[in-house]
Amino acid sequence: YSLGTPNGVKVTILLEELNEALGLEYDAWKISIFDLDQFGSGFVKVNPNSKIPAMMDYAHEPPIRIFESGNILKYVAERHEMFIPTGLREKTECFNWLFWQVGSAPYLGGGFGHFYVYAPMKIEYAIDRFAMETK
Repeated sequence: YSLGTPNGVKVTILLEELNEALGLEYDAWKISIFDLDQFGSGFVKVNPNSKIPAMMDYAHEPPIRIFESGNILKYVAERHEMFIPTGLREKTECFNWLFWQVGSAPYLGGGFGHFYVYAPMKIEYAIDRFAMETK
């Protein structure tokens, strides 16, 4: 359940990689955040936080719900035993970057975009700070 947002695209890329490598098939359901689909009762059962992306793994009974892009990436990679190293050092480094991309990257990139493009008044310090962090 997703849309072509940065977080949604991350999951789609992984699913497409697994489709190419393993022939993994999946269903994609559009959740239009512009139409407020994420607040519908059907989607809230999948993700009580009403955020995309989210998914259901129907290979289990009862199905397993997975939400938050980083957790979806981790779950899918672990379930199919691909893309996550097995050695402690390599696995830790992999998760260092996974958690950075879900925790820091959106804040930094979003902060830069907000202050550079959308803020009603330009604050040079904020623009410079987020530009430096984004680089």
